[in-house]
Amino acid sequence: MIKSVWNRFWFSAGSYFDLAVLRIIAVGTQLFYLLNESFGALGYVYTLPQRMYHPVMVIRAVAWPFGLTTALSSQLMFGIYGLCVLTGVTALFGLFTNVSLLVFTIGCILLQSFIFSFEQYHHPEAILLISLLAISLGPAGKVLSVDSWLRQRRGGTPVPLLEYSGEFAGWPVRFVQCLFPLVYISAAVAKLAYNHYSLDWANGYTLQYYLIQDHIRKDIPLAFWVSQYHTLILLSQFVILLYQCTYWLVVPYPKLRWIYLPVGFAFHVGNYVILYAPFPQWIALLAAYIPWALAFRRLASKQVLTAPTGAG
Repeated sequence: MIKSVWNRFWFSAGSYFDLAVLRIIAVGTQLFYLLNESFGALGYVYTLPQRMYHPVMVIRAVAWPFGLTTALSSQLMFGIYGLCVLTGVTALFGLFTNVSLLVFTIGCILLQSFIFSFEQYHHPEAILLISLLAISLGPAGKVLSVDSWLRQRRGGTPVPLLEYSGEFAGWPVRFVQCLFPLVYISAAVAKLAYNHYSLDWANGYTLQYYLIQDHIRKDIPLAFWVSQYHTLILLSQFVILLYQCTYWLVVPYPKLRWIYLPVGFAFHVGNYVILYAPFPQWIALLAAYIPWALAFRRLASKQVLTAPTGAG
């Protein structure tokens, strides 16, 4: 009974189109981040003193067989960076899709772990890298890829793009859908643990302090303006806790996504506008909740129904 429910949840027929769209959005986002920020961050950490280097677990696991105790060489890390850019482009367009995705993801994990080894810890990057790992293990190149185009050229059987589904196509998408609730619950627990698992975090003053602090550090006039309204901040903190504690409901009740997605989008955009807290990876991955194939089918059907008929 439990096994059948488990298999039905993870391996019921899923849309290859939905998985391919998620692949393109996730890879495109990580590739943009790689080109826009990672190159500069990688160059910056090599200017830091060696005493700041404290390798995180991933880097220790890679360095241990070679007996390395100092920072990995810049030639090696920039070589990995170049490989990531190359495989990111091939993964985006779906050439050798799964191999490209896997190499791209592992390379990005190594790069990010190395940057984090210099006492610079952040959390927006993790959810995208974990999601990419799941996508790389699924049939992400079945459609919307150079691989699928080559198969057609070699005489493969044509497939209906929006109706094409398989039992292994849905689990990477569902994995990402389940990852968000875990992240939000973890964030909510951290807030509740602020003072011995109480609601003390949601007192209005906590967020007010961070708004003022960020205004001083980053010169954000909007953060200072918002910090003056304690009651508004207090209410927003309770809304944030409620949102994060109940977000898991979108998994068993998919229709609730149309309530939670706009709220989540507004929350992350608001974070960026008011606090300059960039979470582009999280916003991009909200695409996992959108049934792309169904949406395009309905759009195509509506266009057919509303198309003008000839005079005969």
